[in-house]
Amino acid sequence: MVLPLAFTSRQTAQVRLHAFAPPTTMKIALALSFFTLALGSAFAANLPESQKIDALLAKHWEKAGVKANPPVPDEVLVRRLYLDIAGRVPTLAETRAFLSSSAPDKRQRLIDDLLASDGYTSHTFNYFADLLRLTDNTKGRVTAQAYEEWLKKKLKANTPYDQLVRELLTTDGAVWNNGAIGFYMRDENKLDHLAYTVQTFLGTQIVCAQCHNHPFDKWTQMDYYHLASYTYGMDQRSKNGLEMKGNGKAEVDIPKPDLTGKTPQEAKALKKDYRQKVAAAREGMPQVSREDAQQVKQALQDVVKPLRYTNISWNDKDKPKLPHDYAYSDGKPGQVIEPRVLFGHDAIPKEGETRLQAFADWMTSPENPRFTTVIANRLWKRVFAQGLIEPVDEMMDSTVASQPALMDYLTQLMIAQKYSIKDFLRIIYNTDTYQRMADTQEVALGEHSHFTGPQLRRMSAEQIWDSLSTMVRGNVDSTVDEENERLHSYMDDLSLLVDTLKEKGVPGLAELAKKANAANEENLAKLEAQRKALLSSKDPADLAKVKELAQEANRLRRERSQDMLVGILGEDRAAKMRRGYNDKQDEKKRIKPDAATLAKINELPKNERKAALKAFFTAARPTTSMSVRASELPSPAKPGSILRTFGQSDREEIENSSRDASIPQALALLNGPLITAVVSPGSNLSSAIDQASAPIDRASILYEAFLSRQPSSQETTILQSVIDQRGPSYLEDIAHALLTGSQFLFIQ
Repeated sequence: MVLPLAFTSRQTAQVRLHAFAPPTTMKIALALSFFTLALGSAFAANLPESQKIDALLAKHWEKAGVKANPPVPDEVLVRRLYLDIAGRVPTLAETRAFLSSSAPDKRQRLIDDLLASDGYTSHTFNYFADLLRLTDNTKGRVTAQAYEEWLKKKLKANTPYDQLVRELLTTDGAVWNNGAIGFYMRDENKLDHLAYTVQTFLGTQIVCAQCHNHPFDKWTQMDYYHLASYTYGMDQRSKNGLEMKGNGKAEVDIPKPDLTGKTPQEAKALKKDYRQKVAAAREGMPQVSREDAQQVKQALQDVVKPLRYTNISWNDKDKPKLPHDYAYSDGKPGQVIEPRVLFGHDAIPKEGETRLQAFADWMTSPENPRFTTVIANRLWKRVFAQGLIEPVDEMMDSTVASQPALMDYLTQLMIAQKYSIKDFLRIIYNTDTYQRMADTQEVALGEHSHFTGPQLRRMSAEQIWDSLSTMVRGNVDSTVDEENERLHSYMDDLSLLVDTLKEKGVPGLAELAKKANAANEENLAKLEAQRKALLSSKDPADLAKVKELAQEANRLRRERSQDMLVGILGEDRAAKMRRGYNDKQDEKKRIKPDAATLAKINELPKNERKAALKAFFTAARPTTSMSVRASELPSPAKPGSILRTFGQSDREEIENSSRDASIPQALALLNGPLITAVVSPGSNLSSAIDQASAPIDRASILYEAFLSRQPSSQETTILQSVIDQRGPSYLEDIAHALLTGSQFLFIQ
């Protein structure tokens, strides 16, 4: 089978790329187009569930009159598995280890190893970040990053999907206790958030019904508000449990962990006991005047600013009301709406449960007619590039899968695997069908794939970035941090601030406020008197003075808040809080010379070493930006970056990434810094190339790095010609051709 150089329709990027390519690049790319993939022996799926999937597909092929694609050879499969599971191309060592192995079960072993790797966590995080619209560019950067970290940990631990969704739906409290609160903090509008939730987890678009009856589905506006009643009680403006009263300590609900595992009766008794203890603690406390309480409130305004967007809480009494322009006969504007589900069994709270918990149980139940089917279909599409149901998130009562028997089996398989995403994917990757050659024909609009093999598709933006990072830095999976130390240090300070405010209560805070005010209260009063005296003046100079006085007053108030913060946290932690959260990448991730390079530098005369080190870092500088995986960079990347240029989602809509070709992509590949980074002296690939002496051996290493295979005999002949003609620049020319060629950019 000959893999074409440039593909039609969705693969038009390659046509554009070669339109810009220089003659030498075209010559090498032409060699690539003649590469014929050897047909490997058939690989029988060794898992019974995988065999069942293959059998269902074979039955469909026979009925449709189509044939399965040829089996895929090892050099193609190893690259496909690394890209599909770990989100990057394999390193030279990883490719060589797999291809040299004669173990009969090496494919299954590789699948297991990759599913257990940090690369899987990173790649799967990118997928769910797109699905859940995770973004740093939202209110509460601390909460957003804690949410991302929470998700990575859940994916790494292989948390069952139904449990993960249930935790997202029922999360509450402070971010330092539960990063999942970022799920509700993502959208300020509660009604919008519900539409995204239903589309993501139930594959059903009801957003139109928020404003009027759905024009293409059965959902009414009343249906929308009934469903919204389940989640509407989530308060995103919670004050971390702080309700400063005129007397005594801050009111605070009983800690949620103390209620874990308790029966409704036990929980009720525990709450009663807790309230009694709080009441007893208040007895004998000094009385606080209304003036003092107001002084505390003013002094705390700046102190508690870092706590914004770090807490959510549930209010069971808060329910949606029909909008003022509600125009249907089944309700009246302003009417409070009670909860009711869209389909399936009822979601009625049990004793001691909130309606939100009942909603989460209904949503994630195996009996829910859409929840399991949607995630099974999404994951099938992730592997084969098209779902059995398309679009994956526009399901209606009339929706029928292209292969109903297979869709039913995958749904039951997900339940049988207890919603383990890894176990579900393991079965699919072990199918004989997945391990066949890719379909190179684009599925026509309105048609369905027969799934005679995975569909040929371009890498995602993150896969391109992570693959190039692998060539630059080697295995970059270790950069997927389990815990952001700076983030947790800052959240510890926030937690301490809240705990101290609760402990001191209004009486203690009133004393701190008096001390903080004592130093500048008289000055503030004088400034305010001067400002009022000048307000009625029409003299421009007086009006300018009013502005200066206001600025000076604000400065004094900030000093008061700073003094207040020092009184609460102490000087050191108060200074950290004032600096705020800094999420810069660790300096330790900076590129350093490898042992061989360092040894050579150390052999130089002392007066030449400094210049040699400077030259190394100057050459290596292009690689520093590619030292971590895409999952560890700001989410999403800034517009104009390599990731966004190649279609990374802006996270404004669900699954909003793109693999479409564009002129900026072609220019980035042909004229951008990518090749410079890959072949620079500081890159991992350059170090491997330096170990080979013959030019043709160096060129072969490039083929291994980009394509996970050796060049064919015909390609070797053309490469030797390029080496002879281009001299010292041959390596960069070959690398350029490989980078812009379809065999690198596409997952075969």
